[in-house]
Amino acid sequence: MECSSPYCEIDEEEEEESFFEEHFWYFIIPSAIILGIAIFLEFFYEMVLLGQIFAISSIFLSSYGVVTEAIEDIKHKRITANILMIIAAVASFFIFHGQEGATAILLYAIAERLEEITNDKSRNAIKELLELAPDDALLKIDNGYKNVPAKEVQIGKIIGIKPGMKVPLDGVIMKGSSYFDESAITGESVPVFKNEGDEIFAASLNSDSFVDIEVTRESSNTIVAQIAESVKQAQLNKSKHERFIEKFARYYTPIIILAALMVMIIPPLVWGLDFNDWFYRGLILLVVSCPCALTLSTPLANIASLTKQAREGILVKGNRFIEEVNDIEVFAFDKTGTLTEGKLKIFEIFAYNGIDREEVISIAASLEALSEHPIGKAIVNEAKNKELAFQSVDSFEVIKGKGIRGQINGESFYVGSKSYIEELNYQLPLKDLEDIESSGTIPILLGNNQKLLGIISIRDVLRVTAPILINGLRERGYETVLISGDNQAVCDSIGACLDIDHAYGEQLPDQKLEEIKDLKKKYKGVAMVGDGINDAPALALADLGIAIGASATDITLETADVIIINDDLKKILTYIDISKKTNQKIKQNIWTSIIVKVSFAVLTVIGLMTLWLAVGIGDMGVSLLVLLNGMTIFRYKFKYKEISSEELETEAKILVCEHCKTEKIIPQHHGRDMLLSKDNDKLICWRKMLDSEGLEPCEEELPLFCPKCENLLEVK
Repeated sequence: MECSSPYCEIDEEEEEESFFEEHFWYFIIPSAIILGIAIFLEFFYEMVLLGQIFAISSIFLSSYGVVTEAIEDIKHKRITANILMIIAAVASFFIFHGQEGATAILLYAIAERLEEITNDKSRNAIKELLELAPDDALLKIDNGYKNVPAKEVQIGKIIGIKPGMKVPLDGVIMKGSSYFDESAITGESVPVFKNEGDEIFAASLNSDSFVDIEVTRESSNTIVAQIAESVKQAQLNKSKHERFIEKFARYYTPIIILAALMVMIIPPLVWGLDFNDWFYRGLILLVVSCPCALTLSTPLANIASLTKQAREGILVKGNRFIEEVNDIEVFAFDKTGTLTEGKLKIFEIFAYNGIDREEVISIAASLEALSEHPIGKAIVNEAKNKELAFQSVDSFEVIKGKGIRGQINGESFYVGSKSYIEELNYQLPLKDLEDIESSGTIPILLGNNQKLLGIISIRDVLRVTAPILINGLRERGYETVLISGDNQAVCDSIGACLDIDHAYGEQLPDQKLEEIKDLKKKYKGVAMVGDGINDAPALALADLGIAIGASATDITLETADVIIINDDLKKILTYIDISKKTNQKIKQNIWTSIIVKVSFAVLTVIGLMTLWLAVGIGDMGVSLLVLLNGMTIFRYKFKYKEISSEELETEAKILVCEHCKTEKIIPQHHGRDMLLSKDNDKLICWRKMLDSEGLEPCEEELPLFCPKCENLLEVK
């Protein structure tokens, strides 16, 4: 048996309200007054017949919604609570309990209305997501700007964003800079500074400066539109609890109807007991056994969870991925772009065998211009900053997990990791490679068919929120694993820094899959966290795939089960907490429904239950309790403070002694570059500058004295 109310179908489109629904209370209040008169006439003046007439009048005013829904249910061949309520109400008049039947209909109608109001809060939250972005855009034209509908602006067009104006479409800043409040999309309440080249989301609020942005997504495909649509579609991706309850309800209905008939018939026929009494008990059993509360117990909590997570900048692609959290025992992580920012910087360039440093960058950048790898982008950006010429590349090929190759002017070149270049049997500068790796940087090698031409050292920085995430996972009882294509030394360094349980480096894409398979054999559930592009196969294979990144590309949306819209790793803890709270609420709802139903059914059979108590408490009362309990998910608040990493950024690369010309790369501590103290006399760990409940400060210091001549080092 299904809950008959249209409010149980939370993914259903909104329908236009009928006259009765629009003026609901104008019908219900007179109905309640007339019912009160009916009860008064019967109990105080014993005017039974007149009381029954008034009860019928009360039902006439309050039953429109119940009757129309029951007719629809009959058309669709469904036995629902509406039908049972009508049967119980009509039958009650045959045994002169019409006031109780009228009370049942009145309470049922009121409860259905309250359910609708409660459910609309969840449904409207999705609708509000779509309405966050303004309908109009300021389109740039030849002689200024023109106000046009946002849906008419095409990709590649330039629009202006005034201070205090919401961004209508996703885009990239082409001119200007400003602070943007992205809380509507990412849940991040602290405004974020955006400069030229940075991505902007629709519905972000521009704080202080006029900027021009180039539109990258049409209005129907903005991130906020994708979130709203995905939340809506996610309701169809049902959890195990929902599927079980739906299946259970199909078998439950005939059993309850049969039980009610047996209660009505067997005692009078077999033992000669009073027919009216047992017929009445059978009617109560029909009403009290209605599984409305049970069918509402899971979907309402799930939609509240999906909507709350969307508000926090977390896109969950199905109810079952809320339930999946209960089975996860280990979290596996990619490194670059996940635990680290992926904003790679070039620190040193080594040239060998007759070419200079600029030529090393020029050749490598020409090849990497055809690659999408973050390392390649860092090399390309360096070439652009140096205004170096890019050369035409032929026969370009990506060697997965190793590097790239291509031809320039008929000569073959190779760019990639140490292990990739070692396959070419070059004479490698082992001392330089050892120094590069020990400094925490990644060596990228360039060579041709005969010899090594250069090494480019690249360094990434740890995300500020990575230690908070790993600490939070440990506190919640999860194990952690790092699986990366970077060399083992770098992975060990990151693993030790974050106190990750296991670190596996130098993993090719197919080896990452094997690691996930091995983890699935050891643990009940495995979650994989990656950038959603290079890690797509691993995300798909894991029991739960979580993609990190604001780009939300098509492959990310297709592969990952959960998407963190911005790059805040703390959101994974938010996702876990909300999902576990949701699962807890669902269990509470299910057991409350079952216990109340069974208890009231027993009380009915032994004659200690009335029809109005059965409806008011046993059916509609527990249904409303279930709804309100599920809605408490909206009250969840994350305990950790938000962190801005802007003050932790530094453009400095090296320490220089002007006396003896010694140069040293600025060291990292806890995964990020050390920073100058306020007195400029020492370097300190970035964690000393933070004030966060989830991250203990670090007191590591490094005096700025040259190790050779003990003169003061300068930071450049």
